[in-house]
Amino acid sequence: MNLVFEPVWNLPLVIVTAVAMIVLVLWTYPSRVAHLPPFWRRSLISLRCAAAAILIMAMFRPSIQIAETDNQISQLNILVDRSQSMSTPDGPGGASRRETLLKLLEETQPQLEELKEEIDIQFLDFDSTVTATQIPENYADGNFTAIGKTIDEIREEAAGERLIGMILMSDGAQRAGGEDDVDPLNAARRFAEQLGVPIHSLVVGTSDVSNSGIDLSIEDLQLDQSVTFEKKTVPVHLQLKMVGAAGKKVKVRLLIEDRNGKREGESGELIEIPLSAEAQSFRDDITTTKNSVTIPLDLFFVAEQAGEYKIAAEVVPDDGEVKLNNNRLETLITVRKGGLKVAYFDIPRTEQKFLRRLNETAKIQIDTQVILAGKFAQKSQIDPAMFKKDQYDVYIIGDVPASVFNESDPKLLGELALRVTEGSGLLMTGGLHNFGAGGYASTPLATLLPVKMAAGDLIPMDVDQPEDHIMSKVQMLPTDSGNDRYLMSLSASQNRAAWEQLPKLGGATKLTPKSGAVEVFAETEDGDALLLASETGRGRSLAMALDETWKWHLHGFEAEHQRFWQQMILWLAHKEFESDKPLWSRVEPRNFSPLSKVPIEFGAQSENGVPIPDANFTVEVLTPSGEKIKVTPQRFADHGLAEFTQTEEPGDYWVLVQGTHQGKSLGLPASTRFVVDARDLEMDNPAADPGMMAEIADISGGSVILPEEFGDFLTRLLEGGIQDDLKRYRRINLWDGWPPLLIFVFLISLEWTIRKIRGLV
Repeated sequence: MNLVFEPVWNLPLVIVTAVAMIVLVLWTYPSRVAHLPPFWRRSLISLRCAAAAILIMAMFRPSIQIAETDNQISQLNILVDRSQSMSTPDGPGGASRRETLLKLLEETQPQLEELKEEIDIQFLDFDSTVTATQIPENYADGNFTAIGKTIDEIREEAAGERLIGMILMSDGAQRAGGEDDVDPLNAARRFAEQLGVPIHSLVVGTSDVSNSGIDLSIEDLQLDQSVTFEKKTVPVHLQLKMVGAAGKKVKVRLLIEDRNGKREGESGELIEIPLSAEAQSFRDDITTTKNSVTIPLDLFFVAEQAGEYKIAAEVVPDDGEVKLNNNRLETLITVRKGGLKVAYFDIPRTEQKFLRRLNETAKIQIDTQVILAGKFAQKSQIDPAMFKKDQYDVYIIGDVPASVFNESDPKLLGELALRVTEGSGLLMTGGLHNFGAGGYASTPLATLLPVKMAAGDLIPMDVDQPEDHIMSKVQMLPTDSGNDRYLMSLSASQNRAAWEQLPKLGGATKLTPKSGAVEVFAETEDGDALLLASETGRGRSLAMALDETWKWHLHGFEAEHQRFWQQMILWLAHKEFESDKPLWSRVEPRNFSPLSKVPIEFGAQSENGVPIPDANFTVEVLTPSGEKIKVTPQRFADHGLAEFTQTEEPGDYWVLVQGTHQGKSLGLPASTRFVVDARDLEMDNPAADPGMMAEIADISGGSVILPEEFGDFLTRLLEGGIQDDLKRYRRINLWDGWPPLLIFVFLISLEWTIRKIRGLV
């Protein structure tokens, strides 16, 4: 029996704190009770010191450690993999992996029997579950290999047993999904830390399965965008894996869903996409000289009609191919009528170059009108056709004074104001000669822009006024209200931190909200407004004080730069949820592996596209077999989230979202779809993983056993002697429990009572 201390902090700090507490009591308390008789004075000081001593004891966290001897018989667990991959016939003489293990156990039966006289040997069959067995039998029918989960289960069950070791017999490849997909290495680490017992690994099977017959498969399928527009050519990126197909000619093709006559909840037939001048929808000339190879391919198709379609990449099966469920991968694409068209007016500057990169997305097409700079600006000619009704969804004005528009046609800014009130978006960026300095206070845009301007703010083109600008470098940060808004979202969980990582920019235009109705979405570290928003009629307008966000791009934040600009444009066009309906729903990505957790996003918006954060939702998922499963919705910012986990069955899953607000229905349900791939986690790639088995053994302090050396391992284990007794340690905490708490409360209460009686309270 030993007294053990585990201080709450490092020992020197705890000692200093304890001494400080006692010194503080003895220094300050005696003077407060000096007028009392000696008995009461000593009693109060002693009670206060005793209470401090209880706190000091709690800081040192003392406990009594008692060593106990356990004379129970020791136990050795032998885990034998029974998953389907163990039926792979890559053992000696074409034997399966399971047969190889059973033969090995049979050959070492004498050593096992001799060892059983010393310890208890328990055989455990495992796949995604663990089953005790007397003698492992020749079957391998488990759907998944959950090595990590198996180790965790044995650790929990063996907490009170005399386990001295574990032998893991498997091909070593973790093949599980959902809650069963526990990392084997972390599980082995927890096993070793808690039990102090080694895991010895014995691996069977080969990591090269190219000799197991011909197998053609699509390993990966990616679209550049899951949303595109009519008549646009869509590239499809895929990975073709060919095993045992050396010298054969293989055809890969794209298929598209025929939805004629199909309703929501019904899947259409997949048909081949014909070859055209704009698209290459198949390749029939693919060959290889290797027995196992993965080839990246790009195919193309043209999105002809609007709607949501299933797209599939398929490698045409070979006559000698047995496993066909991995020949095809499917995903979904949404085709919309037209894309967002943006008219951009600016002088030649670097921001223009990087903003035009948004043309590479499927959603946005930017037409740039370059305005001459300085004294030549008035010679710029702006095409009046750019301001016709329904011509553009969003207008962006850079460092361009109002006089440039007026010189081309005095009616242009009036037409632009009309387009905004009809529903187009308007963005004005920072610059030297825009907003009030550019003369916009005297134009029809003055009522639309969310900033305060006056006619007296106008300055000549050849004059700069530094006092109208923030000259120091600025960090763009979301405001409290802007942090949860769509156009300021860079990260779902750590949004402000994502903004703080962006580099500072070289100054900004000073902007002031023109009224309390203006929302400020972003500001500097000093609270200066950088992004202001307002809604007028059916349109939205933004004022951004910055003019060089391109520096984010050059400092390695290309994705953040593009996402921010794309979100601003989509928000201005009322397309942040890509739906004009009151209810919306989406799932990204669109296809998943079996047993995946599928995130579902949904929400509601008003006629003007304003989110309805307090709407109530009902979410259902229709499975490929026709079963409807309700999913619990959760609120996140101004929309909702849900997670669907019952994805064992391959095929199409339909999400149906219904909503109400203040007791009233929000209209027709919103629906979307996702695909669970027809994949066999266990058998699509049955290659063994000896590296994983070696790491498990190393982490737990075990050893790697070669199959031919298993008998020698058992002999060495027997000759090394099995420990008859085992020391176990039990601790009794002296600080964590109700007795110290009661003593402390009693001391404080008694002291207070005496002080009360003596008139000190």
